Amino acid sequence: MKLFLSTVLAVGLIGVAGAEDKKDPTAGKWVVESVTRDGKVMDAYKGGVRVHDAGKYTFTLPAESKLPSSSGTYTVDATKTPATFEVVAKGGTYDGKTLPGIVKVEGDTMTVAFVEPGKDRPTKFESAAGSGVVLAVYKKAK
Repeated sequence: MKLFLSTVLAVGLIGVAGAEDKKDPTAGKWVVESVTRDGKVMDAYKGGVRVHDAGKYTFTLPAESKLPSSSGTYTVDATKTPATFEVVAKGGTYDGKTLPGIVKVEGDTMTVAFVEPGKDRPTKFESAAGSGVVLAVYKKAK
C-alpha cells in the first residue's frame, strides 16, 4: 500500500509543463502539496519531489518520511479532456504494472488522480471515501 502511494505520487508529480512543451504538460520538477487517498489526507508525502523527463519519472520523499521513493516510466495523452496518463512502476508491488489516471496543469499547479492496476481510470479530480482514488496536488519547483 505504501509503495503503491509512492508510485502513484510519483505519477502525480509527473512534472510541470513549459509553454514550449505541448505534448507533455507534466514535464519538469514538482513538489507535493497534498495527497488524499479514499478521502483521507496522507501527510507523509508532503514535500516529496517528482521529476518527469522524456517519459521517465523519479519520486523522492522527504528525508523524514519512512516511505520508499520510486521510479518508472509514464505516458501522457494531452489531447484528451482531462488529459490521461499511465505510469509503469519499476520495482516493488506494482513492478511492470500500469497505473491509470488523469492529470491537469493550471499555472504552477499540477493535479493528478489515479487508481491501482485493473481499476477504472478516474473521471474526476476527487478522492471520496472508499473510491480507491489517490488525489495528489503538486506545485512547480522554483
